[in-house]
Amino acid sequence: MTRRRLLGPIAALVTLAVLGSAGGATAAWIARTSVAASVSSTAIATTAQLTSGLDANYRSGTTAPATAGQLTIANTGGAPLSYTLVTQLGAASSSALAGKIRLRLWSGSACGTTAPSGAVSTTLADTAPALPTAARSLAPGASVVVCVSTQIDGQTDASLSGQSVTAAFRVTGAVGTNWTASATTAAFTQSVSGLGPAGAPTCTQAPPHGVQLSWTAPANRAAGVSLQYRVVDRSNTVVKEVSSSAATVSVTLAGTDIRADGVHELRIVAIETTGSTTTSSDSAPLTVRRTAVGNSNVKYECVNP
Repeated sequence: MTRRRLLGPIAALVTLAVLGSAGGATAAWIARTSVAASVSSTAIATTAQLTSGLDANYRSGTTAPATAGQLTIANTGGAPLSYTLVTQLGAASSSALAGKIRLRLWSGSACGTTAPSGAVSTTLADTAPALPTAARSLAPGASVVVCVSTQIDGQTDASLSGQSVTAAFRVTGAVGTNWTASATTAAFTQSVSGLGPAGAPTCTQAPPHGVQLSWTAPANRAAGVSLQYRVVDRSNTVVKEVSSSAATVSVTLAGTDIRADGVHELRIVAIETTGSTTTSSDSAPLTVRRTAVGNSNVKYECVNP
């Protein structure tokens, strides 16, 4: 009697494992018959944490100082990992602004705003910036601090006013091409705004027959810079001008500063001419009444809104 033994064919196996955790960390394995994997799906893990002050609001028409932060990458698994970095921009982010923001990366223990000469230099528009050499591979249990600095290149173009960028960094550690572990940092936001309006305008009587208009300088003006202020009426006719670097500014209206009798609604406009000209939006309104008897005895009064 002849005995026959049948062996079933061994099929090629492709396995995909995805592990998730709070904080955006994931791990994945794709194994093929040509790869002999010696690690398990629990053997690799990584974390990424972004700290410090990368949130920023830039002033249009000015040169802004650099911001500084640090990205801490830790290999929390049991296998050595090779690392890559991805910049993830929010859906509503301005690509024009992202391309204007200089991004610098370097390894170090104490991070500041001044990058060394060998730092990686790119922009926030770069979706795959290179990591510093020391952060490109980590042994199990090891961690590294990547210093992060951002700064607007040159002066902020006034055309970028009102635009913003929200960004996060995603780090991925890999064992060969088969195992990966990823983690995403918290996001930060950088935006551009114009020169803010003059604040808190007030009107008081100025004996004998005038009024004094007072206001505070725009909150986001450049420190120590003298601004030009214009008091304008509804038709944008300039009633009075003054230049000042003080935190509080005032002018007195009298005589023929306003040429027509009646009630006049006035606003203050601030103008900065450092580098390029930046004009603020109008302040809240002030109302003044001018009366005269003939061509003399001109009198001004503050009118409550």
